[in-house]
Amino acid sequence: MTETESCCTTEPAPVAGSAGPAPAEPTALSGDISGFRTKLILLGTAAGPVFSPGRSGISTAVVVGEKHYLVDAGLGAARRLGQAGLAPEALGAVFLTHLHSDHLFDLFNILWMTPGKFGRPVPIYGPGPAGALPEPFGDASSVPLVQPDRPTPGTTDLIHGLLSSYAYDMNIRNIETGAQIDHANLFEAHDVHAPAGTGASATHTAPDMQPFAVFEDDRVRVSAILVPHGPVFPSFAFRFDTDDGAVTISGDTAYSDNVGRLASGSDVLVHEAIDVDWFAYTAATRKGFGPGFLHHMAAAHTTPRDVGKIATTASVKHVVLSHIGPGDPRAVPDERWRDGVGATYSGPITPGHDLTAFGIGVTS
Repeated sequence: MTETESCCTTEPAPVAGSAGPAPAEPTALSGDISGFRTKLILLGTAAGPVFSPGRSGISTAVVVGEKHYLVDAGLGAARRLGQAGLAPEALGAVFLTHLHSDHLFDLFNILWMTPGKFGRPVPIYGPGPAGALPEPFGDASSVPLVQPDRPTPGTTDLIHGLLSSYAYDMNIRNIETGAQIDHANLFEAHDVHAPAGTGASATHTAPDMQPFAVFEDDRVRVSAILVPHGPVFPSFAFRFDTDDGAVTISGDTAYSDNVGRLASGSDVLVHEAIDVDWFAYTAATRKGFGPGFLHHMAAAHTTPRDVGKIATTASVKHVVLSHIGPGDPRAVPDERWRDGVGATYSGPITPGHDLTAFGIGVTS
């Protein structure tokens, strides 16, 4: 939320769960993508580590030819990959915007779906260790820590930890069948660090900077930039450049000029969006949303109006909203999301729903 925007200026739609029956669960792709070589597929579009009827946890696929590249792997992403017809063995690489649980729930499920069938280690790119933790919110002098001697592990630590946790399953399955799967070499974890000289740190999470290269193969070039997601560090947005066009995925972020720099001229900007008014209204009428939660929502996420400002500045051709909060489509209707973005952006706007697909560039 920018300084000029106020919270809670209009009464939001009814609280989730009070506006009719639960939305239908999608089971197949929607959207005309016939003839497109490069495609964007929204696998999961809900924000937060909560169950949202009709929407799975956040996950997005960029498909180039026969390969797909996955950004985040929220709750339900493995099932959505199958429903989208994306074979696990065609996975080109995985990119993690940050290490919040709602972006990781199905990561190992996806990696473990066809062990030994990838033909080569799958590269996984995500944030390196934060290096330090911020001060606790409010008046708390301290909070309980998990693994206090190493409280800020990064992506490489995460993958090693998952392999360790699932060691018995992997070992017993190999032994049961006499398989020769070397699980320790199925994946290549890479910690992504911002270039030296940016001044980025756990207390200065997203200084103004230029995008930097992360990954490239024969189909796609991926670049990244730091974005401000409250105290979470590092937190990245990613851009995918292909021969057919560019897709930028914001990750979780407050309003950020860095996102605009990364997204400049993109065919599609997939940007998170939060309805702060809805959460404030809900906090006033229901239990479970304390001041720390509301502060996080306002300081770590982006309003629809601000999404539109970023898209306009970056001359983006199409805005697609994802990581939508609240995720229940009954809570905030699509038209409200469109109106919010449309107040500051004149191009096409699509509020995201699971298994919606978009063609990038022109048909072959």
